[in-house]
Amino acid sequence: MQLTRAAAAAVAAVAIAAAAPAARADGEIAIRGAYYKEKATRVQQPMIDARLDVGDAGQLDAHFLVDVITSASVAAGNDGQPFSEYRYEAGGTYLHRFGDARVGAGVRASTEPDYRSVFVSGRGEFDFADRNTTLAIAAAAGFDRFDNDNTDFDAPFEPRKGAMTTTLGSLTLSQVLSPVAVASLTYDAARIGGDQENLYRQVSVGDALEQAPEAVPNVRWRHAIYASARAFVEPTRSTLIAGYRYYFDTWEIRAHTPEIRLVQDVARDVSVRLRYRYHRQSAAFFYRDIYDRLERYRTDDPKLGA
Repeated sequence: MQLTRAAAAAVAAVAIAAAAPAARADGEIAIRGAYYKEKATRVQQPMIDARLDVGDAGQLDAHFLVDVITSASVAAGNDGQPFSEYRYEAGGTYLHRFGDARVGAGVRASTEPDYRSVFVSGRGEFDFADRNTTLAIAAAAGFDRFDNDNTDFDAPFEPRKGAMTTTLGSLTLSQVLSPVAVASLTYDAARIGGDQENLYRQVSVGDALEQAPEAVPNVRWRHAIYASARAFVEPTRSTLIAGYRYYFDTWEIRAHTPEIRLVQDVARDVSVRLRYRYHRQSAAFFYRDIYDRLERYRTDDPKLGA
């Protein structure tokens, strides 16, 4: 549920997946890569995904990835000088089929110089009306700890330690509209508690523009409603996807995000993806570019602004 400033963008990407079946055609391995760049930040992400069929009704999935983050952000604590950071993530899920139902669980862990995270989840999917209607229920919990005392870059800020917990619930209803079209509606709710401040973000206060560390409420309830529809066009081997997401939280952020996507098959295991997304949101109730005086809650994080 990443929040961004009001923006409209069109993005084109090519996704290539290399699949290697096992000896009995009961699994596959996919090697992929992602590249992302915005002002002052570049992320490279090589990843490996693996799938293994377990018996006639089980499926085991696993992944490993590395985020190589290069940034020159002042909020990163080195006065605009570029630095690189590595984040490693590994996880796995297991899904078992029981007739018209599927039940699964998963775990994911990640580590970086100043952050540790563990995320566990469970989900169930239930088919109705000859599998034309599907109800999916999911629940998850995350446990994060941070400590910036051992980072490699030269941070001018005082060391900070803290912890954060996340509890998430999700409900999705999917409906087959035709042999080549399906629609879905999803509601997500999450409670985040604990230390949610950016470790390195400093906020400008007063006429002298003194710097103070970011401070935000310890509890945040987040809600999102997402509606989507997709259709496959057989003659052109194209998939059309349209969606709309409405988001609101207890920090008084309200966001609207419509998007359209096109996935075009061009060869076996090769597809071209086109995406147009528009995002508009209000600011958190305590957000300011510059604070007149030191306040209890304070941030100038663009992701929390309008």
